[in-house]
Amino acid sequence: MNMDMRCVNLLMVGLLVIGVTTSSAHAQAINGEHEQNLLPDPREMARVEAAVDRALEYLLQHQRGDGSWPSGFGDNNVGSNNGVNALCLLAFLGRGHEPGRGPYQHVIDRAINYLLATQRDDGLYHSPNTSHGPMYEHGLATLAMIEAYGFVPSPEMRRSVQSAVALIVNSQNDQGGWRYHPRPNDADLTVSVVQIVALRAAINARLDVPDETFEKAQGYVKSCIIDGGGYAYQPGRNDRSLARAGGGSLSMQLMGLYDHESVDATLAWMTDQKYGTNIARFWYSNYYAMQAAYQAGGAYWNQWHPQVRQFLLENQHANGSWEGYNENNHNGNDARCYSTALGALTLEVYMHYLPAYQR
Repeated sequence: MNMDMRCVNLLMVGLLVIGVTTSSAHAQAINGEHEQNLLPDPREMARVEAAVDRALEYLLQHQRGDGSWPSGFGDNNVGSNNGVNALCLLAFLGRGHEPGRGPYQHVIDRAINYLLATQRDDGLYHSPNTSHGPMYEHGLATLAMIEAYGFVPSPEMRRSVQSAVALIVNSQNDQGGWRYHPRPNDADLTVSVVQIVALRAAINARLDVPDETFEKAQGYVKSCIIDGGGYAYQPGRNDRSLARAGGGSLSMQLMGLYDHESVDATLAWMTDQKYGTNIARFWYSNYYAMQAAYQAGGAYWNQWHPQVRQFLLENQHANGSWEGYNENNHNGNDARCYSTALGALTLEVYMHYLPAYQR
């Protein structure tokens, strides 16, 4: 296949992956009077790009020979966690780097091959060193592999990602959510959000996802709504947090519910919160809140992103890493792969290479 045809094929796959449907009101909000550039100051954008490039160099230096990264879980970071591996891979893809070409092709190729090698017969991307349970890591790995599949549309990759998606579908419980293990016994919002994002990517990539799966997922997230803004960890609880506000809002948006009253109420609550490193699960919160604010656009985006960008640019270490603020045992030096990948991904919303960052 010549290079021109390869580029056409990659473009077609990319277009399939990017196509997130928006509601009419949402389309008006982002294309009408509230339209704005993501970051109109070219000098500030250059700072963002430089920060991301430093972060990728840090991740390059810490990738293991087998394609994995230190996880920060367990004693001495023994083993590997596919959630961390997926986030690191997404950080390279989110800067526009591709498998098989460019300065980071070997980093990306090794990461993809590692994730392929960890996949079980039932489709699970199994972490040798999991945290609470494998489904959180599996959802992130599925998202990363679907994004990579857009550049490597081989039969092997399609079989891998379709098998991974099928495991997610089969693990959904009667309420419409997911829990830490691949069996439909229980559910919580945080694990469910990760599966929803992966399923949205799967639908965009023309993989097989039953309509019923998404409909049930909508029902589960709605059952977690807290009056006045926010989403509960599980239905009936009143434990709003920034992490769940961002994740719940984003999942509703990616399921096409941009205009649902809970999204607006939650984003309003989110923008009223004091931003800083005292936020529980700081990096997880940044990752989802930045995307949710971007999907909403307008005042929510304008109020949210400047403070996040300022913090990330001012607090990056000279070696390209960021500290693992309030992330339980993600505070060791090796664990900075986790926080550094999430820092890069948060800034990469400005670049919108990843389909997840498209409106």
